[in-house]
Amino acid sequence: LGNSSRNRAKQNINNNYRVDGQIRCQLCGSILEDSKNIEYHNLIPLVEVDKFDNKDLAPICKKHKRKLKNLSIKEYKAFADLEKFFSQKKERRLNDILKATLDNNIYGLDIDTKITDSQIKVNLDGNWMNLPVSTCPSTGYKYFYIVLPAKYINNDKELQPRPLEMKRLWELYRHLILHSQLTPSICRLVGDKVFLFDGQHKTAAQVWAGRDKIECKVYINPDIKILKETNLIAHDKLRQMPFFSSVLINKWADLFDEEWQEYMNTDGEKSEADFISFLVKKGRNKSEALNMMRSNIYDSILDDNNAKITSYISEYNKSSNTYLTLNKLRLNIFKKFIAKPPLKINFEKSDKLREYERKNLVKLLNLLVKYTFNEDRQFNKRIYLNGSFKSWSTIFRDTLSQILGLYDENERKKVFLRKIDEEDWEIIEDKIKKLFEHRVWHDDSDRTYQNLKNSKEEEVLEFLKNKGLSVNWVLSESGTKVNIVDFVD
Repeated sequence: LGNSSRNRAKQNINNNYRVDGQIRCQLCGSILEDSKNIEYHNLIPLVEVDKFDNKDLAPICKKHKRKLKNLSIKEYKAFADLEKFFSQKKERRLNDILKATLDNNIYGLDIDTKITDSQIKVNLDGNWMNLPVSTCPSTGYKYFYIVLPAKYINNDKELQPRPLEMKRLWELYRHLILHSQLTPSICRLVGDKVFLFDGQHKTAAQVWAGRDKIECKVYINPDIKILKETNLIAHDKLRQMPFFSSVLINKWADLFDEEWQEYMNTDGEKSEADFISFLVKKGRNKSEALNMMRSNIYDSILDDNNAKITSYISEYNKSSNTYLTLNKLRLNIFKKFIAKPPLKINFEKSDKLREYERKNLVKLLNLLVKYTFNEDRQFNKRIYLNGSFKSWSTIFRDTLSQILGLYDENERKKVFLRKIDEEDWEIIEDKIKKLFEHRVWHDDSDRTYQNLKNSKEEEVLEFLKNKGLSVNWVLSESGTKVNIVDFVD
């Protein structure tokens, strides 16, 4: 959007949230008197970040803009409520979620049923429905499928004694507010009560997200002993293996082949760190295994069909008159912007995060192509001299950390291991553009050339600072505004 369009959009959003002539932060309620103190953020997660209108955004204060990071306002509020819900020392189960969320705390209601061999008639709120009854070929148990209002569900204490885990519930919540439930929750009908014994976290996440109807598979008066054995086995030896969708995981599966298959059949949670330990136990050299893992992360970025940078890397394009080498790219971009493997978090989470990281790196490299390669060959050369490349990549890494509100050192080490909103990418591009528009890159004096060629990064950073190029200069308000705390150069 152009500046005039942006201003009109902001005005429309302000008018939508103006009460008694005042605009308030939609998280803390503080009055936003000065337009310079008003930030805007998406109310709900955006499936397609480039497709939204004014009604998707709300005004917030600068403090909460930094805190929100990649969460929508709805998610931020839900997480705060979830933290409060789990803050008590007692264990939490599905019934506690139902009690906390359903109107009038009504849940676990009786249902009226009339059962025959081929169908069941179910009465929900005075409405009768006929549903087909199926028979399990192994056990002979009868069951039916139903979309059941949450108020009719009970947690099955006998078959589901485990408490809820906040981390798992939160991850499912974030997934299910955008995606459909693929498999039903499993219940049993005992008399007039429906007891849910498999899918407790999934159901709790849906209820927390505001859904009041749950897809269920319901067994009719089954043998509880047999079901208990089945449930235990399903969560142990026969547990479903995660579906890994990222390019990176598929590369590892191809690279390590039989070892990967054997590892995925072992018990316990899976992670990059655990996989490296497994390879070492199988006789692999640890440093070689880590190097192979690192190389696959790099290759997954460079092999992306959308990656434009390869045309400017000397090893990829012998005919290209470029000063960028693969080794320079590894040392100054990949090592600074890629979370160092192996990650210790489970693959189900790291798979998604690594894919975010891969796409973020492709996007960054494409922006570098846009702003560092042009017809001025001397400009290109100065940008990719050893000293200058080391220095501006460090400046940009620190700039990016400020833009994303990453003030913790551990978070700064995995800067791209997250989903980054399109709004933040607009700011990032604005700062990249500003970084390479600095006059130092267009100074063709021999003195500047020699200073930029210096391989000692600290000395080059000091030279650039003396020339006026620093993190604070890049972050200073010019064009797109960004919330920052003063960065100590």
